[in-house]
Amino acid sequence: MTTLYEKAFSPGARIRGKWNGRLYIVERQLGAGANGFVVLVRRGRSLYALKAGFEMVDHQSEINVLRILSRTETSFRHYLIDVDDFVFEGKGIPFSVMRYIEGVTLPAFLQTQGSDWIYIIGTKVLKKLTELHRSGFIFGDLKLDNMLVFGHGDVELIDFGGVTRKGHSIKQLTEIYDRGYWDAGNRVAEESYDLFAFAVLILNALDDQDRFAAYRHALPQNRRIDELHAMIREIPLATPVAPFLIKALQGQMVSSQEALRSWRTMIAQRRGRGQHLPKKTSWLQVGLAGSMLLFGVTIYIYWPH
Repeated sequence: MTTLYEKAFSPGARIRGKWNGRLYIVERQLGAGANGFVVLVRRGRSLYALKAGFEMVDHQSEINVLRILSRTETSFRHYLIDVDDFVFEGKGIPFSVMRYIEGVTLPAFLQTQGSDWIYIIGTKVLKKLTELHRSGFIFGDLKLDNMLVFGHGDVELIDFGGVTRKGHSIKQLTEIYDRGYWDAGNRVAEESYDLFAFAVLILNALDDQDRFAAYRHALPQNRRIDELHAMIREIPLATPVAPFLIKALQGQMVSSQEALRSWRTMIAQRRGRGQHLPKKTSWLQVGLAGSMLLFGVTIYIYWPH
């Protein structure tokens, strides 16, 4: 399957939509996962992310979500650009075109800019989740690989294959971010599910020893929420955010709005103690500071490997 898509969407390939007739030129591959193949494409002077779906049902489900979100008065507005089919060697390939953001992973950003940026970035992730939750959806597969950081700690969520309507069963997940994996709750699409994943995401980003690697194939009896509490105590950078993380892991915050208020309160208390957040910096300055990193290891993982 992937080989066919690699041929169809090789650099320089011309992708013309069967129905809308728009022409896209492939620049390079961005990522490939279980449900799609993603490439960077150019149309005129604009760059976009194009995803070719492997399975029609899953692909259409994701498109349906993006169509709804793209019409909302949120940061997701106009996220979806185009939907069409492309014929290659007699095979019809459905694809969608989305806005393209150049950014880096959260750990890469923190490595070059400093761990204090976690407060600004955390605020912006929670704002995104609040918008999504108000629209009636749960992200479902929130993890480091499914977000990019750019600008002044701005965040873009990517890969909407796991987005699920509230009240339904989570349809796509990554085990270490899943509360069910840690025997800490069910897999029903509710706001507290995303907040648990958010806590794991923050903990994972602050961990410089990859402690989660030991749990990726752990036996069920060795996967308990107590293990996450132990990590919080072991990771020095997690100490200032520990009370928030514990509440999110234990399901004590039921809405993203509550979580956002709690996160902002934590920041205000930090400022009250004279601990300042990073000053506003232009993306040009950030880019110059991390230019080698951006050139060499910038990751555009629009769907998990």
